[in-house]
Amino acid sequence: MTNRKITLEDFAKDKGLGEHIRRSKEVAQALDAKTDTLPYSRVFTSYEFEAFLSELTPKRFELLRLASKGPRSIGDLAVATHRDQSAVSKDVARLKKLGLVRVESVANAGHGQKKIVTPVASTISINASITAA
Repeated sequence: MTNRKITLEDFAKDKGLGEHIRRSKEVAQALDAKTDTLPYSRVFTSYEFEAFLSELTPKRFELLRLASKGPRSIGDLAVATHRDQSAVSKDVARLKKLGLVRVESVANAGHGQKKIVTPVASTISINASITAA
């Protein structure tokens, strides 16, 4: 058995990790360049931010938190939250519109399709600056 050094290229074969590495490098380069905005970040106006907060209800935040533990189907989220599947589906659609989750249809063995919910980011950071007029 030979010892071989493991490099990032060994993981780049996995499309998800390779994409993550590429995006991480872009963010690191923007930080080094001290740019005003970072790639893959979203900046809201105060009006948009107020609308965003009103849309991120406690029940929707709970769905987001549960999905962050690993991709889950809408049915699984409904069971975990003791809610009706149609209500969860509507809330997931709102989270998708807010850009917080990705929803992918996959085969459900013998039962057609199911929708898998995956968060777009692992954190939500809020940095507010209030200045006098």
